[in-house]
Amino acid sequence: METNELLSSYLKKVHWAFVGLTHPGNLGAILRALKNTGCESPILIDPAKNLMVNSPQVLSRASHAKEYAYDVKLSDLETALEGSRMVVGFTARDRDIQIPKISFEETLKSVSDNLLRWEDFHVSFVFGCEKSGLSNKELSRCTRVCAFDLDEEYPSLNISHAALLVAYLTRNTIRKSILRNDNYLHKKHRQNRSIEIMKKPAVQKTLYSLERSMIQLGEKINFFKQGNREKSEIKMRRWLINNKIEEEDAKLMISFFSEIRKKLN
Repeated sequence: METNELLSSYLKKVHWAFVGLTHPGNLGAILRALKNTGCESPILIDPAKNLMVNSPQVLSRASHAKEYAYDVKLSDLETALEGSRMVVGFTARDRDIQIPKISFEETLKSVSDNLLRWEDFHVSFVFGCEKSGLSNKELSRCTRVCAFDLDEEYPSLNISHAALLVAYLTRNTIRKSILRNDNYLHKKHRQNRSIEIMKKPAVQKTLYSLERSMIQLGEKINFFKQGNREKSEIKMRRWLINNKIEEEDAKLMISFFSEIRKKLN
């Protein structure tokens, strides 16, 4: 494969989720930024009810990326992320949730390395709404949290500017990795795939199943009767994320919790 074909194939595995988007101008600018950089069209999570993805304002701001408006997907956050092994939430605000924080540079390197290493690796980038960013509950669905190194007095970027920054540097980092590692990553890692595959983190869909198994068991033993249930569920998710559970291990634990529930019936 030529470099541009490889680059395009990797960028197809990078998914863009925008939560609570409200402004049509921002959506149009996001569409343009993603097309400019060869990225996929975005997924909108709970956008404002009056936000029409093909409105005149959206299409005008999108310019030559108008066709992306017709490829926009609408989804809930859990469904949007279920096929990804890494989920990076971008936020300028400190939140009361202990999700591993990673610098922008580390994010780009990790995304690029993993995309080149594993054929079935997918990553999702998650951006919050224009006014308040990502909530604790939304961040609890991320495996990493990332913030830009910006001026302390004014650290907030327009959502479309943030999307362009991430999209361009993701593209640039992957391209450089392809050129630098053509002989090593594309040959040696594929030869050792049977070894590497054991180290892959579980996809979010499997982690959701494990999370539900834990919650169902908690309900069975009346674990949630005392205290704040939502906080307990967020802590469970945080534990799953921080332990970087692998696919096979997660499936084993799902079976384990299922057997316990059967014994309790």
